[in-house]
Amino acid sequence: MTSRVTAALMVVRFVAERLDPSDPIAVGAIASELGMSLSSASRLCSELEGEGMLERGGAYGSYRLGRYAIRLSGMAAAPYARMLRFVTTFAAQQTGETVCLVAPSRSGMTVVQSVMSTWTLHSPARVGEIVADERSAIVIAGRLLDSEAEAEEGARQSVIESIIGKSVEIATPVRSPSGECVAVLAIRLPLNRIEQNGARARRAVLVARRHVETLLADELSAPRLPPDAQSQVTGAMGAAPNVVAGSPSAVSAALRILSHLAAGPDSIAGTARATGLRHDRVSRLVKSCVGWGFVSAVADGGRYQLAWMIHGWHRSVAAPLLVAQGKPLVAETANRSRTCAFITVLAGMRSLTLVEELEMAGEGLEMISWLGRAHPIVGSDGGPTLLMDLDDGELRQLFPARYTAHELATFARSVRTVAAHGVLSMQAFEDAGLISISAPIRDSSGAVAAAVCLVGTTDYMQANRREFERETRELAGRVSALLC
Repeated sequence: MTSRVTAALMVVRFVAERLDPSDPIAVGAIASELGMSLSSASRLCSELEGEGMLERGGAYGSYRLGRYAIRLSGMAAAPYARMLRFVTTFAAQQTGETVCLVAPSRSGMTVVQSVMSTWTLHSPARVGEIVADERSAIVIAGRLLDSEAEAEEGARQSVIESIIGKSVEIATPVRSPSGECVAVLAIRLPLNRIEQNGARARRAVLVARRHVETLLADELSAPRLPPDAQSQVTGAMGAAPNVVAGSPSAVSAALRILSHLAAGPDSIAGTARATGLRHDRVSRLVKSCVGWGFVSAVADGGRYQLAWMIHGWHRSVAAPLLVAQGKPLVAETANRSRTCAFITVLAGMRSLTLVEELEMAGEGLEMISWLGRAHPIVGSDGGPTLLMDLDDGELRQLFPARYTAHELATFARSVRTVAAHGVLSMQAFEDAGLISISAPIRDSSGAVAAAVCLVGTTDYMQANRREFERETRELAGRVSALLC
């Protein structure tokens, strides 16, 4: 029943390919958009809910992206997440402009990772954005991925530029070693800064492209995990809710295949052995998954992998989930511990506060709001924690030049401390009399997505610092569970 699988994949993609897939959408809107009857769409959504690919929204008959789909996305992105964070942040730091990684999809090109410019006037690129404008350099570069001529060594250095309105796109295609389509790296900037920043942006996208292609070559040449280790990796995802022994439904079988490929590329035969499905059934289902952009072929002898389009799902739900579902958890901890509590994310080399709860121990004291304000990474409460996935060499390249070698060394020690212990206590950089304690929030790829911070007066926090560190770790774990 590959037709039912095709319909199910259509539904998942429609729900997932929105700027905020965590925002519920009515089943009637799904049916109308996809040309289905309301009853067919309703049955499909119900089945996908049972499989964990969708979950019900607050309103009757509404659905949003499910927890299992978010885990699937994170698992597929896991081998690349840390390096891609460094590469895109480095390009953004070099240029000061918006940097994005964009993957081919049936709807056009989908932004799967982005580092936004910190300039007041900038050209944005948001994770989940679909780029379909025929004039776009991203779209043009995506077409070059399918051109044999572009695979020649000279053309591999292609940088495509376009002007749309008052924004400039500078894009370059990313290829795997065997030449198949993977992604496009792009920088967006206002037209009035092209003369000043254009040459720098062109160099930056080519350097970033070389890093990504090297990483891709390493990952695709690495041997697949042995069955026991692979089971441990996919086991971290948890089984889809309706996975049962025996012959699964067509949709369940397709999800079994996607879960297997989330752990790395494999052949039809290898996938059939691992999933317990017939070879011919796997072949048909993989073909459907390729047709709808969930799976792509690895042109090295018949292997398949999850498409990079899926990588953006877990990133696009992160900020909305942190705000909507993280805020009550932050408030609970702040009120219980009588501290100020925050969730911060990395925005270039700045820390941006998404959630805050401003309690304070001590009569007559008040903390100013940091909500929505970006702060230089040096001196921000969660700064070292947000960068704890980076090694010393990467940190050195990203560290703003205006700081001294001593400040870099001090910051690097804090990064190593939180990496070793999972929590960091430190005196406030600029505010005397405050101590902050931070811990990492990790998403379904295992990468640091944000940090939780508890802040209080020095005398109050020092009196029972170990207890506050425990509170911080526990809060970070509870918030991380929202993203996984």
